[in-house]
Amino acid sequence: MTKNIKLGIMAAVSAALLLGGAILYFKDDIMQEISENDLEPFRPITVSQGTLDEITDDLIAETTAAEVLQAKSTQTAVNAEISQNTAVSDALPDDVRQSLIDSAQAMNSAYSDAVGWLYIPDSAVNYPIMQSGDNDFYLHHSYDGGSLKSGSVFLDYRCENRFMNPINIVYGHNMRNGSMFAGLLNFADSAYFDSHRYGWLATPETVYRIDFFSCAKADMNDELYDGSTPINDWLSHLYNASVVWENADFSENDCFISLSTCSYEFENARTILTGKLVEMNGG
Repeated sequence: MTKNIKLGIMAAVSAALLLGGAILYFKDDIMQEISENDLEPFRPITVSQGTLDEITDDLIAETTAAEVLQAKSTQTAVNAEISQNTAVSDALPDDVRQSLIDSAQAMNSAYSDAVGWLYIPDSAVNYPIMQSGDNDFYLHHSYDGGSLKSGSVFLDYRCENRFMNPINIVYGHNMRNGSMFAGLLNFADSAYFDSHRYGWLATPETVYRIDFFSCAKADMNDELYDGSTPINDWLSHLYNASVVWENADFSENDCFISLSTCSYEFENARTILTGKLVEMNGG
């Protein structure tokens, strides 16, 4: 065997090893992309998503303008007028609302563990929410039950599956490729928070707007994950744990949703993005 042939064989072997290593390294990302592509038939239709984007942009602009005016004004009467004129509507166009419900129903019909669809405009968060009998299965399983390192976004098994609990906790991995709940860490920046303060949740029965008001940092075993905590005590603790907090009006009948993911400020740290669920009517 000549020297050139030997060098050629060695080069081919090296290339094969590098290719094999690359495939192994990116295997999880490839599998995740395949899984997400398979979700396309169930995603809210493009028209609905585009309308939600427009509505969200308008809401953010209105909210920001109201806050600027309120900050400049010290007159109670003026503040009251501003508050009244900038009230956030709880109505969606009938066709948009129904299409979101239809998408959630289709997902639930195909995969019975799917309890809703979560969407945060201008972010990577656009996923079905799953729920099983524990908080382990969907850590490393796709919505179709197949093994997947990135897992799925899922609702705490202790929560009622139509988000009727006062406190509803949803988990997702902080993936290195920026998918799943990795983007939640951006909400610790107040400017980013202010420009992304609304999200959307569609279930087979209804649609909710999510009015985000807190980004907190806490330990994985923090009492914020205890849905049985009296709501006033829970809100007080959430306030103390928050790195960003926006003033909001609460009532005893409100339901809240907390989106949780791993972060690395300290051992077992979690970033928790919380909002109030506002049920949307047709209109």
